[in-house]
Amino acid sequence: MAKHEVRLEIEMPVGKKDTIFTVMADKRTLGRLRASQGGVDWLPAKHSKRYFHLTWEQVAKVFREQGREY
Repeated sequence: MAKHEVRLEIEMPVGKKDTIFTVMADKRTLGRLRASQGGVDWLPAKHSKRYFHLTWEQVAKVFREQGREY
């Protein structure tokens, strides 16, 4: 199983500045997760100009439908 590592680049309330998480597996960058007031963006490591966006409502729906409850 891959060892995953998540690093927080900035810690502050989400406001005018986005919060960015770098997500790694086995010391290899998978991509970055950018959180903003409007939702989250996934920026794959190999596609620096392309990203995927979900609103916070869509994020909640994904977790409810595909997440594992503990």
